[in-house]
Amino acid sequence: MNLARILLPLLLLAPLSQGVGFRLATYNVGAHLVIPPDGGPTYFDYGIGNPGGPDHDKVRDVLARLNADVVTLQEIHSTDVAGAPDDVDALAASLGYGYSYVAPTTNAFDTSLRVIFLSRYPFLSTAAVGSPPGAKEITRLFPVVKVDIPGTTRDPVILGLHLKSGTTPEDRFRRAVEMKRVAGYFASQGLTNDDNFILLGDFNPSSTNRTFTALPTGLPSTFSLGADLPFPITYSTNPLTYFSNNVPTKLSALQLNGSPSTYDTSRTTGPTLDLLLVSSAIAGRPHATEVYNSTLDTSNNVGLPKGGSPLAATTSALASDHYAVFADLELDQDYPNLTASASPTSLAEGSATSASIQVTLPSALTFPLTVSVTPDDPAALTLSANSILIPAGSTSGFITVTAERDYVAQGSRAVTFTFEAVGYDPVNAVLQVIDADAPYAFTTPGQTISESFAGFNGSRDPSPWVTSGAAWLGNDEGSSTTSGLRSYGSGPDGSIGVLLNSSPVISTAAFINDSDHSLTALQIDFTAEQWRAVSAGRPETLKAELVVNGVATPIPALDFTASTQLPSGAVAGGSPVSRSAVLTGLSIPPESAFSLRFTFAPGPSGITSPDVFINEFHYDNSSTDSGEFVEIAVSSKFTGVPGDISLLLYNGADGAAYGSAHALSTFTQGTTSGGHTFYSKLISGIQNGSPDGLALVVGGVVTQTISYEGTFVGTAGVASGWVFADIGVSQPGTDAVGQSSLGLSGSNTSPQSFSWVKFSNLPHSPGAINPGQTITAPAAPQGIALDNLSVTFLADTDQDGIPDLTDPDDDNDLQTDADELLFGTSPLDATSIYRPSFVGTSPGQSAFTFQTLTGRRYTVQRSTNLSQWNNILVQSGSGLPVSVPVTLNLSKAFYRVVVAYE
Repeated sequence: MNLARILLPLLLLAPLSQGVGFRLATYNVGAHLVIPPDGGPTYFDYGIGNPGGPDHDKVRDVLARLNADVVTLQEIHSTDVAGAPDDVDALAASLGYGYSYVAPTTNAFDTSLRVIFLSRYPFLSTAAVGSPPGAKEITRLFPVVKVDIPGTTRDPVILGLHLKSGTTPEDRFRRAVEMKRVAGYFASQGLTNDDNFILLGDFNPSSTNRTFTALPTGLPSTFSLGADLPFPITYSTNPLTYFSNNVPTKLSALQLNGSPSTYDTSRTTGPTLDLLLVSSAIAGRPHATEVYNSTLDTSNNVGLPKGGSPLAATTSALASDHYAVFADLELDQDYPNLTASASPTSLAEGSATSASIQVTLPSALTFPLTVSVTPDDPAALTLSANSILIPAGSTSGFITVTAERDYVAQGSRAVTFTFEAVGYDPVNAVLQVIDADAPYAFTTPGQTISESFAGFNGSRDPSPWVTSGAAWLGNDEGSSTTSGLRSYGSGPDGSIGVLLNSSPVISTAAFINDSDHSLTALQIDFTAEQWRAVSAGRPETLKAELVVNGVATPIPALDFTASTQLPSGAVAGGSPVSRSAVLTGLSIPPESAFSLRFTFAPGPSGITSPDVFINEFHYDNSSTDSGEFVEIAVSSKFTGVPGDISLLLYNGADGAAYGSAHALSTFTQGTTSGGHTFYSKLISGIQNGSPDGLALVVGGVVTQTISYEGTFVGTAGVASGWVFADIGVSQPGTDAVGQSSLGLSGSNTSPQSFSWVKFSNLPHSPGAINPGQTITAPAAPQGIALDNLSVTFLADTDQDGIPDLTDPDDDNDLQTDADELLFGTSPLDATSIYRPSFVGTSPGQSAFTFQTLTGRRYTVQRSTNLSQWNNILVQSGSGLPVSVPVTLNLSKAFYRVVVAYE
């Protein structure tokens, strides 16, 4: 409720007379939850039914609790108003409503469900809003009543409505037309914001905004749009946008728990479908609102005053799938009007322009006046101020509004600004905010969709893109060495960029063909950028695919490979490279979705082996074995933890492990070289072979098995079935203590490319790189990005899969586009064909007739055999038809005209 907020300025304006108040309610009662006594599935039933039935009585109980003076009900079934008396008569009588008005069904699409009014006071007039003569547009006619409220001459005009439901394009189009008829009715009646007018009911403001330039497909066959409604027609989820003047105010109504939900009583939360719109005159007076939910109706001490005692918690859910909305309004007090206007009236997210909203007083004051500014969607826009100070002696002030692009898909929406000042009726101004983050939508052939990622901060997926394979790390100009996604760029410039680890990253953009034409050809352009370079690093790649109906088609012309020749470090400007491709032969119907999928993949790095391997060990020497150890090398590319790695000793005699497992966490960390760190551990009792072996386990999986002094097969434990291959070198037991270990040697990045050798007479090197061993560090990744994407819906007039830009005959009428331009016919209209004709002029005479154009030369030729042609007329075009007499006494003759540019 917002009673306290409205009352405060009123109290400052005493002495104003007490206004006449009344209570108004709207309730969509059509769908009732039915629970069969036999335990069968529940279902929805329409109509209030007979008195004594659960549907009728639960609706009656809710209405009795609200105790409204006037109520509009939606989805009253035709059977409920059939008979004398009928079910509605019974409901009205039980609640003390002596007056009712049921909207007729004449020229409506839905003749089953009606909108009605019940009132304790008589109607001064009744009407129904429908389509104009010759049109059929309205789902259910909208009743309008003027109610004779006692004690005032400022009686309210109230319109109850139930707009077309659904989310399809045709549903949205029909709702837009219905709201245009409602707004047009109020304008035709001369009602202004000084009058007491009210709109309430089920507005069904669902789905997203859309502008229609033609009738959508899927409309009823009998749908006929009135000639007075020109295209374009825009559907908006904000009903205030349909009013060009005298914009009403939407009253905020909440449940007692603060929820604005008015729909789906079976859920805790739901959408707001049922609204109350009132004139500024009513909005500027004391008022209070509530969405009634019996679950929260626990006391007469909370919420608006109500009749009787609190209802059972289940009453609302059993009565309808909607909640009732009601309000206490006041009719008599009046204040001067503020006026407000926005310029421009729409603002695109991320645009460089701003909008200005000006508030004007009817006359200047001798003191300054502060006007508060309240947008109903504060997150959508940035305001220069939250209030306007109009100086003494002035009549106006303004605020500036900008729309930052947030890369979050919220749909285009209309933001309503409410301007309030002490001593004035409030006023609304509506600004359309065009969302730049919905799926990219093509609305007409020839359209180009561009994405520059300007202002993208790299904190989340930039809608309508979806990425996978890495986390977002923010903005970067190429200085960071941390793997992950980021917005590469300088200043406000952005992109989808990534510094890869060992896994690919996929980024997908969603598109929809929202036009009335099949999409048969696309042109795709983008800029591939490299913001971080490593000389001789990995050649990362970026590849693109078109995905239609789940089928991916590679686009090789868009492939990009990062340079490995740039100096290491950040690359100023991103070293942009353009890529372009034209795709033809497509078949993407209207209202169909498709996507572009870009894959950032790591290039070859030289790492062809596991990230963890056995690098050196010692098991036998002269006399008593001493200093036995095993060394394990771990690459910097290993993404696990030391606890994931363990070593097992295997007995070649029985193929089983002996001793306990040795976790890497028990090893001693040594030095790092070539991107590998060496861990070693002294292990007493390593068997002396003939044969024996070692098994390396990573993440519970065996990754390496080796043996010395013979080959064997594991028979037990995690290495059961594994072949322990002989490394080819051994320790005979005669080497000096501390010398002649076995290990890998050579220079490479791959352990498989190293060789096992015996380091004869050389000291052991546990925890360090081996003698004669050089491990080349894996190639480092490059930082690459996708930027400045441009996708064009190439026009294809004849829908042959060849775009008009390259199609020699756009309309497929067998005359080339070049010829049609020469002839003066349209290359985009198959019915526009250059055809000379014969016209009879007199008996035995005819004329060969053709149209001419200036700048052309026309040569008329005649032949009797279609092989030899003789010129009979050469003439410059004048823009007028030319007729050449033809004598009909020839046995046969053929005529043609040759056209050329002069």
